[in-house]
Amino acid sequence: MHESETGFAERSVFPYVGSRGGDEMRAGGSNRRQGRRFTASGVLGVVLCIVFIPLIVVNLVLIVSSYLKPDELPGVLGVKPAVVLSGSMDPAIQVGDLIFVNDCDPAALKEGDVVCYLSSGKAITHRIVSIAEGDDGQPRLVTKGDANNAEDRLAVSFDQVQGQWSGARVPGLGNAILFMQTPAGMILFIVCPLALFFAWDVWRRRRMDKAEAARAAQLEAELAALRREQGVGRGPTEKF
Repeated sequence: MHESETGFAERSVFPYVGSRGGDEMRAGGSNRRQGRRFTASGVLGVVLCIVFIPLIVVNLVLIVSSYLKPDELPGVLGVKPAVVLSGSMDPAIQVGDLIFVNDCDPAALKEGDVVCYLSSGKAITHRIVSIAEGDDGQPRLVTKGDANNAEDRLAVSFDQVQGQWSGARVPGLGNAILFMQTPAGMILFIVCPLALFFAWDVWRRRRMDKAEAARAAQLEAELAALRREQGVGRGPTEKF
């Protein structure tokens, strides 16, 4: 049974005459370097958005679906994920797998198909071994786990069917999902990554501020040196 992301400043070859050209060129180079740094940060932000936004959206849809339709497995676009908790379908489906069940027409199901159905509020994924007629004259699905010795005690009605399993599964991912739902898992996989990301962002911003201050001080020192050289080169003016 199962449940349901070296550089150095160059001196200008032109004498300093009070124009802002040299400053603007240096400022432009600094802005370009700053733009490259922000581009790297932007790439990281895009990657995180690509990873986390779909996960958040899917989780929200699953949560809303579970509240709107409490008697059905929650799903997205007709696909319902479920975590396998027992080994009744070994070796096709193993404990800890994450499987994906697709919406289907119960009337189109046949012997040999693997279906997911609800029984007493629990989701069960077993194989159809035969189709019989119930006491009410309606068809019933007789199911059995591949690893079980006997058929399931109760036959399955069409309204119990949640979907058909077509073979899509991710081995072991179900265990990780179950662990993430525990307090320790939430701390390890949600709180810690967020804390590390914010710490890295603070460290990155401080490092950028220090680098910017160092570049500004270097430019000021170069400008002061140019002014001193110009003052020495001109020398005293003689009067006649």
